[in-house]
Amino acid sequence: MEYSIQRSRRRTVVITVSEGKVMIKAPTGISDATIAAFMENKRGWIEKKLQAQADPKFSQIRSGLKILDAGQEKQVVFGGQKNFETSDTFFLKDFRAVRKYFEKTRGWILTEMLYEFSKKVGMVPQGAALHDFKARWGSCDAEGKIKLNWRLTMLPSSLRDYVLIHELCHLREMNHSAAFWRLVAQYCPNYKTLRKELKSYAFLTLLYRPE
Repeated sequence: MEYSIQRSRRRTVVITVSEGKVMIKAPTGISDATIAAFMENKRGWIEKKLQAQADPKFSQIRSGLKILDAGQEKQVVFGGQKNFETSDTFFLKDFRAVRKYFEKTRGWILTEMLYEFSKKVGMVPQGAALHDFKARWGSCDAEGKIKLNWRLTMLPSSLRDYVLIHELCHLREMNHSAAFWRLVAQYCPNYKTLRKELKSYAFLTLLYRPE
């Protein structure tokens, strides 16, 4: 979770969420680790605030009236006997069926595109799998295994591809150093624009979860 810190002679830590940005007002002597722990404890409250301030154009997605499919909003009807779709409508058993259906019908696209990009960047993962991340789009571990949030199938292809390239670049640079971003820029020159745009879709990582 991204946030900025403003230190002063105050005695308490205060969190403000405004226009999609999180600000921490903290005493001068408090450590970054203490602030990080405080933020993690308040994550649920912060995420609700961020959702409430999210772009209104996604209101029907958040309310469950529509579903994003490769960046396109499509109607969804819940309560059917089986899961299927037409060109513009999804018919699903219930809210929890979204993950199962998207992984089954579109999950293969993520792994296929990942390996296609790996040929271009010259870095091949030791394995790839779909995952149900709550606050990220993907990860790459020290063993070279990449996990992808299945909700990437809901994003516009340009944003999906940026995430795939991002994770592949971690195979060479396991950090977010200047060297890492230079590497990303080689294969995704407009990554800064895409990275900023991706933030408007962050709410998706909190949807389609078991109650």
